Amino acid sequence: MKIVYVITKADEIGGAQIHIRDLAKKLLGDGHVVEVVVGEKGALINELEKIGVNYYIIPELVRDIDFFKDVKCVFRLRNLLKSIAPNIVSLHSSKAGVIGRAASIGLPYSVVFTAHGWSFANGVSFKSKVLYIIIEKLFSRLSDVIITVSQQDKNLALKYKVAKDEKQVVIHNGMPLIQLNKKTSNDYTTQLISVARFSNQKDHITLFYALSELNQLNWHLSLVGKGPLLPSMMQLASDLGISARITFLGERSDVSSLLDNSDIFLLISNWEGFPRSILEAMRSGLPVIASDVGGVSESVIHGETGYLVDRKSIEQIKHAINSLILDKKLSSDLGAKGALKFAKDFTFDSMYKKTLSVYNALIKEKQ
Repeated sequence: MKIVYVITKADEIGGAQIHIRDLAKKLLGDGHVVEVVVGEKGALINELEKIGVNYYIIPELVRDIDFFKDVKCVFRLRNLLKSIAPNIVSLHSSKAGVIGRAASIGLPYSVVFTAHGWSFANGVSFKSKVLYIIIEKLFSRLSDVIITVSQQDKNLALKYKVAKDEKQVVIHNGMPLIQLNKKTSNDYTTQLISVARFSNQKDHITLFYALSELNQLNWHLSLVGKGPLLPSMMQLASDLGISARITFLGERSDVSSLLDNSDIFLLISNWEGFPRSILEAMRSGLPVIASDVGGVSESVIHGETGYLVDRKSIEQIKHAINSLILDKKLSSDLGAKGALKFAKDFTFDSMYKKTLSVYNALIKEKQ
C-alpha cells in the first residue's frame, strides 16, 4: 500500500502533525510506503527525518487563503501525486483538505479527509461558520471517506448537511502507551499544566481570570505552546498579578515528562475537535479540567475522570481547580480513572487498526 499524507503546517507539532507522524511510523514499520507533503520546513519535517519518511515541500501550500498561491498549489500537488501514484491520499487540516481534493479530481486513487475539528465548529464566528459550511459541502463530494475524530464532529456535519452518514467514519484519536515516570515531591505547590497553542481557539484569557481569583491557594501553572497571542497573554498575566506563578515554556518535545511532573491538566477552549493533549494527560494519570466543547466530553467524564466546564465560565473553572487542589485524594482518584479509560478506549493501536481498515476497504473497492 502506498499512502500520501498532505498537511499545511510543519513548524509546530500539534494534534494533526502528531497524528500523521505516528501513523506514518507504524505504516512504514508494517512495510507500507508512506510519503508526506507539507507547506514548509519545521518540527514535523525533523520528526519525519528521524523515522525515515520521505517528504515533499510545496511552499504554496499555506494555511491562509491566497488565490494565486492556492491555484498554483493545486496544479503542483496534482503533478506530484500523479508521479507518486499512491493508493490513498490522506488530507489533514481544512486548507489541505480543499487543495488536496481539488488536485485529486479525476485521479485514480482514493481520497480520505480527516477533520481534526471542523472549521465551522461551535464557537467559530457566524460569518466564518457560514463560509466554511459552504466550502465543506462543496468539497465533501470529492472525498471517498471523511474521518471525524469525534462523534460530535460527525453529528455536526450531519446537522449542517456537510456530508452524509455513510461517507463519515468516527475514529477517535489515539496515543501510544508509554512507561510513566511519576516523581514524588515534598513541594506542596500544586502543579497545573496546559498544552495549548496561543490562538483564538484556546481561551487562556478566561483561565487567567479564574486563576487570579485563587491567590489564596498554592499553585503554579506551566504553559506549553506558542502562537500569535503569546505576547498579549504574557502581558495579561502581568496585569492580573499572576505572572510570577506562570511559566511560559514555549513548544516542547518532552511533554510526557512535563505531564508526569504535574498534578492537574487544564484545557480551556472556545472550540475543539477531539484534543490529543487531553489523551496525553489521561495517559499520565492526571485529572482533567476542560471546556465542554467539541468532542471533549467523549474523553473527559464529568465527575469521574475530571471536570467539564462551560465555555467562558470563570466560576466553574475556579470551582474545579479549587476542589482538586484542596482534595488530593479526589484529584488522584479522578486521574487514576482517566488512565484506565485511556488504556481502554484511546490507545494508538486501536486508532491504527480502524484507520488501516478504512484504507484497505477503499483499496479493495478500487480493484
